[in-house]
Amino acid sequence: MVVDAKGRTVYTLTSAAQKNVPCTDANGCTAVWPDLPLPNGTSAANAGMGLNASLLGTMKLSDGETYPTYNGYLVYEYTGDTGSGQANGEELKSFGGTWYALNASGTLVKRSSSNGGSGY
Repeated sequence: MVVDAKGRTVYTLTSAAQKNVPCTDANGCTAVWPDLPLPNGTSAANAGMGLNASLLGTMKLSDGETYPTYNGYLVYEYTGDTGSGQANGEELKSFGGTWYALNASGTLVKRSSSNGGSGY
């Protein structure tokens, strides 16, 4: 799974109708799913080990800040993950969509139904 610089799983909010469902301060979403704006003066994120640098991008939002994307997906942390190696936000439904982690190839991590739904 894709993780941030702190080793925490990152998630994206998506729905059948929208690749990036809006997660904003105004709707309270970012209180639960903190966004990850790039630091001031930084124009691009760096691809860590195992990530495909060509899938890493940025998106400037209406708040004027620039955010990292992976394969076009905006990414967020989850407050329910208290440290690295956790994925407690996987497939949670909230704020108008479903939250998924991303794998290194840039696709959504979904529970596999072929193994009884217990794995990823």
